[in-house]
Amino acid sequence: MKINQAYKTLLIGALLTAGSLHADTIIGSDVEIGVWQPTYSSSGGTVKGDSKSVFASATFEHPVPMLPNLKGSYSTVKSDDYEYTKLDATAYYEILDNDLVSIDLGLGASQYMDGKFKQVGFEGTLPHLYVDAEVSLPMISSTLYTDIKYMDYNDNTVTDAIAGVRYDFNLIAADLGVKAGYRVQSINTQDLGGQTFDIKTDGYFVGLHADF
Repeated sequence: MKINQAYKTLLIGALLTAGSLHADTIIGSDVEIGVWQPTYSSSGGTVKGDSKSVFASATFEHPVPMLPNLKGSYSTVKSDDYEYTKLDATAYYEILDNDLVSIDLGLGASQYMDGKFKQVGFEGTLPHLYVDAEVSLPMISSTLYTDIKYMDYNDNTVTDAIAGVRYDFNLIAADLGVKAGYRVQSINTQDLGGQTFDIKTDGYFVGLHADF
């Protein structure tokens, strides 16, 4: 399976255009941490696993045009059939950024570490496309958001998607938010560290967000 060539060309063009048009006026960053309550499935069948899992992310944005902003994230999954730790590194540009709507597009890599599928170890690094979108609801101090990392390439299809709502508290030193939503991680691979498997982890989460 390969990413459609026209889609790749369109994405790269949008990233280059965004780099010349959008940049933060000041240096900024945000951090997030959440508790995930996932369910697990392997080859379409439900399996048992940890009832809770912690994940986190951090971003760094700057005012330099053409240079991408950076995002890193961390998550762990552990079930009776499979487990892994996933680290993501993403470079992205702001395609649109105003008081009501923001859209980011980027490219990155996901590293799978300490992985096991049916007690056989695996590790590997896969590329991903990145889309982040937010819609502000200022009348109720809330934001609807989605964060998607996706890859379909060389017999590997990987999805890590988050959708939810965040309630924001605007403070002097930082903007704090409480968030809740749904997250899905799925891996359908023919060769990740020599392993072939089809697994999915999904469920509701709650967390905290701080914007500096």
